[in-house]
Amino acid sequence: CMLVSEHGSSHDETLQSRMRSLTRLLLAKEHGGAGLESLRFAGAATSDMSLVAKGIAEIHWEIGLHAWDIAAASVIVTESGGAVFDGAGWWGLDMAEGEREPRPLNIWNRSIVSVRYIPDLPGQPGSGRELQRQLAKELLTHVEDIPCTPDGLH
Repeated sequence: CMLVSEHGSSHDETLQSRMRSLTRLLLAKEHGGAGLESLRFAGAATSDMSLVAKGIAEIHWEIGLHAWDIAAASVIVTESGGAVFDGAGWWGLDMAEGEREPRPLNIWNRSIVSVRYIPDLPGQPGSGRELQRQLAKELLTHVEDIPCTPDGLH
């Protein structure tokens, strides 16, 4: 699975949280990680999300970006059959397993997960959407909730 993301411009404690999250995503499953095969930084959220929309990358996760960074690209991903979710992670949070479900994207919260189109399995309508949700859930289980001031509240 290939993840695309960005480093961001914050060089404070959020950088350390991002690095810990990326480390867990790349760590092999037998060592408690997500076992991602590849991580790419394309240079901008719109570029990353375009790779997801084209099916070149499976998933995009980013924290700290602004609404204007993802508004148009979110439409492109969903129009390609992909899915977008809120990107606030669950690592280290005391949450019941039943509460750990990907939430719809709130464009003002400055976090996103986008997942490429996955076709339905033969005879199983809706199975592609369920696989997208499961992929987002797996990612969010390994990343931290990195707080950012929502856009519009500065």
